[in-house]
Amino acid sequence: MRQVSGGVTAAKGFVASGTSAGIKRGRKPDVALVVSEWPAIVAGVFTRNRVQAAPVRISKDRVRKAKARAVFLTSGCANCLTGVQGWQDARLLGRVVARHLGFPEDEVLLASTGVIGRRLPVPRILRVIPQLVQRLDRAHHRAAAQAILTTDLKPKEVALQTTIQGRRCHVGGMAKGAGMIAPSMATLLSVITTDVGMSPSVLQAMLREAVAQTFNRISVDGDRSTNDTVFALANGASGLSVKAMTRDAKIISEMLHQVCKELAQRIVEDGEGVSRLMDVQVLGARSQREAEACVRQVAGSSLVKTMLAGADPNVGRIAAAAGASAARFDPSQMEVFIGGRRVIAQDRVLPLDKAVAKRLLAPSRVAVRIDLHAGTFQAHLLTCDLTEDYVKINAGYAT
Repeated sequence: MRQVSGGVTAAKGFVASGTSAGIKRGRKPDVALVVSEWPAIVAGVFTRNRVQAAPVRISKDRVRKAKARAVFLTSGCANCLTGVQGWQDARLLGRVVARHLGFPEDEVLLASTGVIGRRLPVPRILRVIPQLVQRLDRAHHRAAAQAILTTDLKPKEVALQTTIQGRRCHVGGMAKGAGMIAPSMATLLSVITTDVGMSPSVLQAMLREAVAQTFNRISVDGDRSTNDTVFALANGASGLSVKAMTRDAKIISEMLHQVCKELAQRIVEDGEGVSRLMDVQVLGARSQREAEACVRQVAGSSLVKTMLAGADPNVGRIAAAAGASAARFDPSQMEVFIGGRRVIAQDRVLPLDKAVAKRLLAPSRVAVRIDLHAGTFQAHLLTCDLTEDYVKINAGYAT
């Protein structure tokens, strides 16, 4: 497989567009549309937050039918905690998009992101839907990726291509996310497309597995969104169809995994106020649940993240975070490594020249390994530092 351009429209039979409806200030792009020109099946993974936005609840029902032709996305307004009116707004917009496309209403999926508690400016959005449909083109993938951003600094697109049984196949996608990132299902908003055919159950299994190892392996600030949504659409336009447990299916599954992995990494790199990334790995846990608990406690610790921001070698914070987790272990057996250098062992911080220790935390991407020596289970997570810029961005986000 090789990386190609095209993002969400790299796969044959997909087109996209993006424009401004005036949801955001300054006429920034804020509505996007992704459409399959061929009948397609769909899979989806959604937030586990109990508070869920109207588009999430509507799309969850539609994904169960496993057929979809379009994804309509808005940014700048989450359409969450907007009551019955928010539900009606989302349904109306989806209905109008479907009418202009000539599709059944339940084949249009919905996703929104932005400030919670505000209604969508429905009249403004209705005015630009005809234009959004008219602009649909394979070349407009970048416009769609740009239109779904909120505090992101960069659009995020990835596409891979391979040849199977003499047929050129693609998996591509786009995503947004920079803050409120600590997924427990999927994350942010993301649309993945492929021109390979398969059954709904195969696509759903592929997506869930990919999400578990990619989007669910990142954290920016420890907060879980009310709108997290990842869609995958497969239209079979390449002429290739794969079945479960076959070699061809494994290739497509790996492509889907790689696209999600790259998008997830770009989300952390583009996190609000981020200056450094941190790969956290926990080894030797008594169970998978305890490994997960420990890695999330360390990666989500504000003290660990600010230590990383200042390249301040206060490594006891890592041990303290591990000890505060639900993982059971003997502290005298725990070892902590930064960039391959052991910094904690035998229940004590090891003597380390301050300048050397500071250099361990100076790279743009720092590896932290924690071995609990209590079992055989492990977990990893990609996170980032916590800087003053993050506070500034979120202190005035709604105003």
